[in-house]
Amino acid sequence: MSVNTEEQVIMTPFLKEIVSQIRAYDTYGTWDKRKDEDIIKDFVKDAKKPKMDIMGGGHCEIDPKALLKIQSFYKAVAFTIEKNIGVMCSTVLNLDHEGSGLLLIYAGRLILILKGIRDAGAFGFKSVEAIEKEGQKLIDSALKIYEKYKEVANI
Repeated sequence: MSVNTEEQVIMTPFLKEIVSQIRAYDTYGTWDKRKDEDIIKDFVKDAKKPKMDIMGGGHCEIDPKALLKIQSFYKAVAFTIEKNIGVMCSTVLNLDHEGSGLLLIYAGRLILILKGIRDAGAFGFKSVEAIEKEGQKLIDSALKIYEKYKEVANI
């Protein structure tokens, strides 16, 4: 499913945070003129695009743009959790050169999200709504863990 470039994107607080994370990496201002909606649409996979193009010309190396999308998405998740619980959250992303690895989001000593990542070069979503849904699912799960074990986060 490809994203319609004319499609109206409703920028929720979570989607705005993803854009904020992306823009934080843009130290030279090359994306200053890009609309937030266009940046979010980059997270939507184009079903017509061959996987070889996603992986940087067919090589196993992960594309830096794909890595940036992964980092920005999960940092937005961590920041949203942090705003809800009032405890600093951090992300750890450890990927090998082929795009497999591990993501960890933690607060204090409490692990809130531990997720294996495979095929990082193909990271993306079917729609803008799917981005929001996946982010909210991760946030809700992390908030439940925090509520159950909050004393660990505050050690």
